[in-house]
Amino acid sequence: MGELKTCDIVKSGTISDAALHEAGHCVAALRYGIGVLRVSLDECEIEPAGDFIEQGRHHGSLAVAYAVIALAGQAAAPKTVMSTSDQLLLAHACFLGSFADCPDAIRRAFLILAERFVLDHRERIENLAKVLEERRSLSGVEVVEIIGRGQ
Repeated sequence: MGELKTCDIVKSGTISDAALHEAGHCVAALRYGIGVLRVSLDECEIEPAGDFIEQGRHHGSLAVAYAVIALAGQAAAPKTVMSTSDQLLLAHACFLGSFADCPDAIRRAFLILAERFVLDHRERIENLAKVLEERRSLSGVEVVEIIGRGQ
């Protein structure tokens, strides 16, 4: 039996690619300790970057967190495209990570991390996507109740 790929996530007819995409962002944000303010089928809004930089988080760790958050949506729903905000978050991650590596190499590494993340957390992503599909929008508090912080 071969290894699962991100596109192998079970997607029932009631879960849209948009719900999987945004759920991927949410689960990644919470896993990396970055709060979710709200999520809809169009967008996942996370806490601003300044909060984490001011708290003294290491730039490399923040770069990985932001990259996985940016790429987890597309990794969870491969037919979707990255939004402008996803691309901006990834650009910030690549900038932070570029202190050690070239941007193309760091982006490839980030993509591998995001795909692995989605595989490891696919059940949480699917569960959140089901609820998001039903409700169309959730607050950050509701997201935490559904999947739990840092899970």
